Amino acid sequence: MLAAIFFVAGLCVTVEEALESTVTAEMVQTETLVMSYGALGTINGTAKFVSSATVGVVWTAVSPTLGFGLAAVLMAAGTLALLRVGNE
Repeated sequence: MLAAIFFVAGLCVTVEEALESTVTAEMVQTETLVMSYGALGTINGTAKFVSSATVGVVWTAVSPTLGFGLAAVLMAAGTLALLRVGNE
């Protein structure tokens, strides 16, 4: 079961990493593309640190299941936020 959870999580990260630059390029103007990639990298680095620390604390303090559940909920919320921004 744990191997399946890690596989799905890895698959989600792979898809997300591959699509980030494409989505960024579609959402911003050409003149600001380089700055947007820099901002994307900065935000991603910060968010990945905070999310890893949060899931690690939940994993240790409560349970691994809740840690992965929290990560799944936050990934779904991010996807919905991107869909909402893309439709405006």
